[in-house]
Amino acid sequence: MLLALDIGNSAVKAALFDGDTLVDAHALASPSDAEAPPVAHWREALAPWAEHASLERIGLVSVVPARTEALATALRSLTDAPLVRVTPALDLPFDIAYETPETLGHDRLAAAAAGWMRHGRDGPRSVLVVDAGTALNYEVVHRNGVYRGGAISAGPALVQEALAAGTAQLPPVPLSPPATPVGRATETALRSGIVWGLVDQVRGMCRRFADALPDRPRIVLTGGWGGLLAEHLSTARHAPHLVLHGTRLLAAPPTPPSSPHD
Repeated sequence: MLLALDIGNSAVKAALFDGDTLVDAHALASPSDAEAPPVAHWREALAPWAEHASLERIGLVSVVPARTEALATALRSLTDAPLVRVTPALDLPFDIAYETPETLGHDRLAAAAAGWMRHGRDGPRSVLVVDAGTALNYEVVHRNGVYRGGAISAGPALVQEALAAGTAQLPPVPLSPPATPVGRATETALRSGIVWGLVDQVRGMCRRFADALPDRPRIVLTGGWGGLLAEHLSTARHAPHLVLHGTRLLAAPPTPPSSPHD
């Protein structure tokens, strides 16, 4: 078994894999000020996963450095299974044409790797991964097996926070799509702008990326907003655990070469 951990801005997600098969996946509760110190909290939260009798390896991807060490310390107290942190220095399933790989978010790397291996390489066909969470990340893998980069913008929650913080009279609103794009009250106007704005931004960016590629890319949606986007992008594939799959893929031990007698 391999335990994959995705430490994101909004949540920490865990998944157990048996080979490349996803066995179980859940979001872990994050500590509040009233709870135990972070290491103790994460030790308790991770114990059912890290103490699994068949656990052989742990893969970890993180975009929150301050949280990473507390989780790593908790894991070391629970298991002797080797911990592999996802970075561009690992053996990757594609070449990288990114000018600053040392700045590439590790969640972006994992999403691109899983998108290519699970949805593009066998074609081969270019892949566009859209990870719609706290941030809105786009990852482009060319059909020749080269990661080209992508784009980053704010997800709906950040847009809402910016509007509430940067204006005097725009309140926080539920982030669900209104029935009509024409908001007849401030709340529905905000919901329309934020949620339908997300859908139309992604639709437009997908067209823009497709124009820069030699083929029609396969679009793969993931992240907390991936399900909503999938309802409105009919040709896209929804892969809610894509970053966890990519973490498993990159952290797995290398496959030994086949014997000539096999």
